[in-house]
Amino acid sequence: MSVREVWQLTRELLEATALPWPAEEREARLVQVDELLRRREEWLRELRPPYSEEEQRLGREIIAWNEEIERRLHRVGDEIRNDLRMAGAKRQANARYVHPYEQPLSIDGMFYDKKR
Repeated sequence: MSVREVWQLTRELLEATALPWPAEEREARLVQVDELLRRREEWLRELRPPYSEEEQRLGREIIAWNEEIERRLHRVGDEIRNDLRMAGAKRQANARYVHPYEQPLSIDGMFYDKKR
């Protein structure tokens, strides 16, 4: 395996992680990114020095792209966590609406008479 092949795979990975990620495409894109990461990891294990000047230049480019890919994947992870949090809140609100008397009454807004 050569550095050029790893560089090509990293470029494909950079393109696959391009934002935005619409919610309806998210799962398919995650599968694609996972496959690219798996293949690239296998190729990285097989790289052996010494490296030529061009291979070193490609390696520096791969490192720069890796930082961008990592930022993009963190952003997607944050979006997924936010979507899961919102889904949980919606589920809770829906349960309260459907079964309003199963939850304990809130004290908010109750009148409290200090004299008694």
